[in-house]
Amino acid sequence: MATFTLSVVAPDRAVVETEATSVIAPGVDGYFGVMASHVPIVSVLRAGLLEYQDSNLQRNFVAIGGGFAEFSGNKMTILADSADLAEEIDVARETAALERARKALRGEDSTMTAEQATAELDRAMNRLRAAKAKS
Repeated sequence: MATFTLSVVAPDRAVVETEATSVIAPGVDGYFGVMASHVPIVSVLRAGLLEYQDSNLQRNFVAIGGGFAEFSGNKMTILADSADLAEEIDVARETAALERARKALRGEDSTMTAEQATAELDRAMNRLRAAKAKS
């Protein structure tokens, strides 16, 4: 199967640099997919689950916090606001963060604003989805 280069970069590190056969990414207008020789594309990404299939046909998952994607010349670059590989996610920590955000949204004692709580809820849910998808 034909492959292309996939790079996922977060502000603090390069998260993924590999050959992939396909990518499914969370665009602002919905999820979209690319394969080798796809037409050039640039897209804004929302927070969500990035899935890619590597050259060994293994499915891999990255929780991203939004950003941009570009595919051109058989290279896809994801510039993510944040990115966490599924196998690196601490499920207990994300479950606790999810519960804190839910409490804040219910109006229980919290220093988080509703906007901060909503963002934290989305981040924790995406990270937990990535961890669950990998297992």
